[in-house]
Amino acid sequence: LNADLSNCDALFLDIAMPEITGLEAAKLLRRDYPDLILVFVTGWIDYAPAGYRVNAFRYLLKKKLVTELPICMDEIRERMFEDSATITVQTRDRTLEVAIKNILYIEGTAHRSVYLRLEKSREPIECLGRLVDYEELLSNKGFLRLQKSYLANMNHIVKIRNYTASLKDGTELKVSERRYSQVKRQFLMWKGKVL
Repeated sequence: LNADLSNCDALFLDIAMPEITGLEAAKLLRRDYPDLILVFVTGWIDYAPAGYRVNAFRYLLKKKLVTELPICMDEIRERMFEDSATITVQTRDRTLEVAIKNILYIEGTAHRSVYLRLEKSREPIECLGRLVDYEELLSNKGFLRLQKSYLANMNHIVKIRNYTASLKDGTELKVSERRYSQVKRQFLMWKGKVL
């Protein structure tokens, strides 16, 4: 816990450790390394629900470690590739590469342009194109069309309730009343797939 883990992509934690449990260590690690991939290794499946409270990537049983570890490593590589995925966008005066994971949501305008709202950025980036073009480009990358004007990154949605999508940064986006049931169902199915 005292080491600098900023260059670490994934960490394997045993649940039963001498001074502090793996779950307690994970809570502390999440504070400083929110994107760190955490895999729990244990002899008991009973701890699995607690592991998801700290956003565990996987849960491996020691008795199946020989068969499940290679599968887990492939899934970690796949996740790392997804995390480094980018899209190329065109503004009025330049071309930019934008990390998909940093896009909170995309807002359509009436002027054949969109606003990219990025994590940790106050000002949006105005990009050429229509929202429907971005919806098609990001269709299998975890984005959800909330209504006519918004395409949201489901990685940043905390909940959808009362025709509103609440994002991790506190932003609230209106969800179409007509599409509300479909949007909620898509989000819950995606969230289940991620867990």
